Amino acid sequence: MHLSFGAAVLLLGLFLVVASQLTLGAHAFATSPLKGLACLFVPLYVYVYARRNKVGVAAMRAWYVGVALWIVGAVMLT
Repeated sequence: MHLSFGAAVLLLGLFLVVASQLTLGAHAFATSPLKGLACLFVPLYVYVYARRNKVGVAAMRAWYVGVALWIVGAVMLT
């Protein structure tokens, strides 16, 4: 069994989203445990945290690309 191209694009997008979220979370915990907990429990604080840090800007760009790939892969599978 092999994956179709749409499924591969969808999985690549999912990987990028998860990797960027983990990168942001690890950076937030390294900066401050309180900020790390806020990223976990306060809705949209990850976005606010990402806009304030250079690492966050790159990770959010990867997150946006991942979401776009995820949507394109889902459309290709329908």
